[in-house]
Amino acid sequence: MNYHTRLSIDGMGIVLFSAKAMEYVAPETDFLDAEFMRPEQIAAHIKKGDITGFCTGSGGDFELYFVSGYPSNEILEKYPVSIRLGLDVQGGSIQFCDLFWLTKWSTDFPENQILPMADGYYEMTVCTCMPESGYWGGDQTIYIYLNQVEKMPELTWPGVPYLFTED
Repeated sequence: MNYHTRLSIDGMGIVLFSAKAMEYVAPETDFLDAEFMRPEQIAAHIKKGDITGFCTGSGGDFELYFVSGYPSNEILEKYPVSIRLGLDVQGGSIQFCDLFWLTKWSTDFPENQILPMADGYYEMTVCTCMPESGYWGGDQTIYIYLNQVEKMPELTWPGVPYLFTED
């Protein structure tokens, strides 16, 4: 897998999920307010792997690179802000979107926000750095490495994973 796209968001985060894993959510539901607003709700979903996400620190414009495997040492040095997540892929694809998309649940996504993937569990390493613009979300590059594993990774997030620093 080697996929690149640009995503502009208004919210403070990016979420990823498989439509099949989330088919229990009724269309038009405000999933954000009902199930993905409080830190303990977010942590429960992230540990389960049905939907995952991370806080970007701001809205903005992001260059997303989806890559198979794990990041090299060079990537980790160049993009030192990183987090580890997991995802249960069902139905042959994942979708990714602005956190605010969850306020009116729909799996009718633009084609460039749907990524074909084999079903199974994935360990995700998400890496970034402060963009040249000097502010989070200012044409920021994010690498999302996906490595298929035998079972859902055990995650210890107590709340929202942050993919930014306050420096």
